Amino acid sequence: MKRFKDPIYGYIEIDEFVAENIIDTAEFQRLRQVIQTSYSPLYASAVHNRFVHSLGVYYLGKIVTSIIEKPDEMSELSIDLKRYKTIFEYACLLHDVGHAPFSHTGEYFYLDVGSSRDKLHQEILTLTSDASLKDEIEKRKYSAAPHELMSVIVALKIFEPLFENDGERSFFARCILGYNYFNNVDLDKSFLNCMISMLNSSLIDVDKLDYLIRDAYITGFDTVAIDYERLLKSIKIIVEDDKCKLVFSKSAVSIIENVVFAHDAERKWIQNHPVVQYEAFILKHAMEKLNNDYSLFGYEALSKSGKILNDDFKISLLSDGDVIFLMKNCFDDRLIEEYFARNKRRHPLWKSESEYKAIFKPFSGDNFEELENEFEELAKYLNYNNMSSVINDQALSALNEDIAKSEFELKADNQENKTLAKRFEKQIEQKRKHLKWLSCFKKFSEEQGIDFDFVIIKADQFNSGFGKVAFDELEIYFPELSATLKFKDVANTLSSEKSARDKFYYIFYRRKADVSVNVKNLARNLNLLAMEAYY
Repeated sequence: MKRFKDPIYGYIEIDEFVAENIIDTAEFQRLRQVIQTSYSPLYASAVHNRFVHSLGVYYLGKIVTSIIEKPDEMSELSIDLKRYKTIFEYACLLHDVGHAPFSHTGEYFYLDVGSSRDKLHQEILTLTSDASLKDEIEKRKYSAAPHELMSVIVALKIFEPLFENDGERSFFARCILGYNYFNNVDLDKSFLNCMISMLNSSLIDVDKLDYLIRDAYITGFDTVAIDYERLLKSIKIIVEDDKCKLVFSKSAVSIIENVVFAHDAERKWIQNHPVVQYEAFILKHAMEKLNNDYSLFGYEALSKSGKILNDDFKISLLSDGDVIFLMKNCFDDRLIEEYFARNKRRHPLWKSESEYKAIFKPFSGDNFEELENEFEELAKYLNYNNMSSVINDQALSALNEDIAKSEFELKADNQENKTLAKRFEKQIEQKRKHLKWLSCFKKFSEEQGIDFDFVIIKADQFNSGFGKVAFDELEIYFPELSATLKFKDVANTLSSEKSARDKFYYIFYRRKADVSVNVKNLARNLNLLAMEAYY
């Protein structure tokens, strides 16, 4: 038995077989070099990695397997429960083994350059030989996160000797992906679905528990306490209508509320903080360049054998350090320079979703949605045309050239095709709206005495986890009643209806000493342009 000292759980005991055949491998050790969060620009201590997080999830998973037993109502299980508990523990340990550099910031590049979820799904179907999974993916519109898909692929290829048959491989994959069994679900499969939900669910699972507790501890971000032991030991699997379902004991109600409070706080005040968003923006810009030049993100580069970048250079066990090395040595790029020289970074004109609404809503009122639509269209245009969300003289010039080109094409080629001509006219009209917005930013920079050099970044609008339908439907078990009740019926918690809008925007500028910026002028003028476009 090997022991790892963890600052949260104390000593984590790991069987020597698991330590030698999983943890000590190069592919798993790679996770020491993949940062857990993008919070370090905000909290300097937030440099914990996916390695320690994976050990933490494994530890919590072991608590789950120690308390989950076959329900009394089930005469027997046709599966080997002990063996499937072991597979669940492997999934807990390996659930992030395919994570991209810089964690979530880099994972969507797995879907670029010839890859897609369909392609990654197909590879998983080949590795698991699970015919029903293909049908379920198509019918259920399953769309796991890219890092989850890649983690399954890496694990099943690298750690293939851990599994004895296709059933184990399929269950392992489903645990990481959160893909429940839906075809021909019997008692056995419904029992396994309960286990799957304890690693990957939309509400509470061991993955979320570890990162909420660990992130709060490492950053020092004060949040509510989460009694993970009491919560996990409150889990019970019962049989109802000939199906197994997972419930929480009544003693867990307060802890469940704390989990959602903690998750809400982290998403709203850390993940959406402009400093965190800007760091991610720079990294995405850099990784996009790397992917365009080297097709860097994929299984090859993650493996020990590696991916050849040119005749005498390759990357293997891809991690944060590799990306940083390439950023420093392969590109002469002002934006990438900001990653290393933080005194050259832009600063946000507003610092939260609340401040964003406080600035713009007095001018837009009930027409706030029209204003945000224009923000969204401008951001899309800048990104689509490789302007990296930057608003400056180069972007203004490129947009003028684009309009002139579109007008020429409309005049030269499309007068006979009325449908196509209308489409071109609509596109030109939208581009002229963008031109007015960019001109408004230029005028604002001149009035305020700052550089005409802005970045527009989209952030996710906050919606509380208490507003999730699945949360309302969470079942709480009352042993003295031998019955379960839905969470919404037994707890009076804060809730919020999900907004029709799911995003908001930050604008970053180059701050100058002794210059105080009045953003109200920008808000007023942008709103007037949005209303002009709408009416």
